[in-house]
Amino acid sequence: MMYEKYILCKDSLQNISQNGETTGFSLQIRIPYYRGVPLSMVEDLKVVIDSTEYRGDALRFTVGGGTFSLAEMPTVTFFRWEFGEKATLQVSKAGGLPAGDHKVEVYVLLRISYMPWRGYTKAWADMQLA
Repeated sequence: MMYEKYILCKDSLQNISQNGETTGFSLQIRIPYYRGVPLSMVEDLKVVIDSTEYRGDALRFTVGGGTFSLAEMPTVTFFRWEFGEKATLQVSKAGGLPAGDHKVEVYVLLRISYMPWRGYTKAWADMQLA
């Protein structure tokens, strides 16, 4: 895979509030591949913030106007994540994140039919939450 330095979108880290309550945080990422793929080919996503890992049911993925859980994504063939397109990862975490600097890591696992190997693409950055 390639483009690791372009995956995390700087200045996209923010808390999510619903009905006056902070329910989590979000950040934006780009696909670590030179082509777009249907969401059914996104096998796994993982977010690590300050050494705390979030995956599975804690994540929601939004792209092209649709929001999906990781459990739903294997059946989503009608939404694509295109090269250069920013997708939003929403992470459920009561209270969100405190303001300040955070070490952010994102892991993306894609299933590409003609690629004989599988492995996560990792991107990391120090990001600030205002």
